[in-house]
Amino acid sequence: MNDTYRLGYRWVVDGPIETVFHYVSDARTFPVWFPVFEEVLPDDPTGPIRVGTRARLRVRALLPYTLDWHVAVVRHEPPHLTETDCRVVLGRRFAMRGRIRFRLVRDGERTVVLNEQEMVSERPLPRFLRPLAQAAFSINHRWAMARGLPGLRRVVGERGRSAGAGVFREAPGPLF
Repeated sequence: MNDTYRLGYRWVVDGPIETVFHYVSDARTFPVWFPVFEEVLPDDPTGPIRVGTRARLRVRALLPYTLDWHVAVVRHEPPHLTETDCRVVLGRRFAMRGRIRFRLVRDGERTVVLNEQEMVSERPLPRFLRPLAQAAFSINHRWAMARGLPGLRRVVGERGRSAGAGVFREAPGPLF
């Protein structure tokens, strides 16, 4: 039996849903605003994001490991939903497969971004380690997502200020 890990997070960003969607759906933008992303290697560095778009990513973690991601877009419904199928390797030892989904909802002049992840280990951990792994993954996910929000707000605000908008309110937080 494989282990399943579910993670989620909620961001609220003042700005147009289309602008926020651009940044959360295009991994090529991550190094600009999401500081945990150390490297992004897209298969197509200039083409549009669409179903089938692939990239390899290296992510710095709070815990003493790196995350090597291989992602492929499986749903792309601008400006409300983007979903990737992915394989993640933690510290070159422990691998998981699953889906990452960003759902976006307009809330007046704000955009609510819901991040949902469900990952399944490729080989099970011993039963006594499963709760520890879930806790470690949850802590790391909250840490990483908390670092992404200020950068996302910054890039959306910069785009908005060039169009005459951009005030941010605090409203981040984990979903579970």
